[in-house]
Amino acid sequence: MSQLPAELRTLLPESTMSTWVKVAPLVPANGYLVGGTALTVHLLHRVSRDLDFFIPEPFDPESLLDTLSGAGSFTPTFLDEGTLNGILDETKVQFLDATTQHLLAPVQEIGGIQVASLQDVFATKLKVIADRGELRDYFDLMIVEQKTDLRAEQGLEFFLERYRPRVPQQAVARIVLGLGFMDDVADDPTLPAKREQIEAYWQRRQPDIARNWP
Repeated sequence: MSQLPAELRTLLPESTMSTWVKVAPLVPANGYLVGGTALTVHLLHRVSRDLDFFIPEPFDPESLLDTLSGAGSFTPTFLDEGTLNGILDETKVQFLDATTQHLLAPVQEIGGIQVASLQDVFATKLKVIADRGELRDYFDLMIVEQKTDLRAEQGLEFFLERYRPRVPQQAVARIVLGLGFMDDVADDPTLPAKREQIEAYWQRRQPDIARNWP
């Protein structure tokens, strides 16, 4: 755990830090951390618990299940081609096939784990919005805009470069629409900002994003 930066250790539960150390040597080749915890590595903006990994090369989920089961108390919750979800000790972990995705910038090693760049995490967070994201995803995107020079308009360019959708305009339109619609998004009292604040932020920003996007 001492390999993790001191500021990051204040935002990761003990169980997550323990799992971080345990899973680091077990991640399939060239796998890298994404999601909220990866963003916390970059921005130190909130407590994060889960460890989500993208694997850029084909991997065998069943073999990985066996490996994780030998490393600790691992309970699989979903197993399919290119996907393994489960709980290692007390931490949710996820491994997803990302062979069709394209890294935008080099990864950064933190505590033995490769962490996706801010640009890559930004792109993946925007994709989640189109896939019915949670309140924490809207919060994370708001913080990216507030704590960095990046804006959602640039994030959409990152999204297109990373995912290369067959119909780019349609894919972008779904994200932009999702940014302004949170009626079916469940509340999350664990976040350091109120739902009303997050919702108001994107209600202000969404029309600008729609106008600014080609």
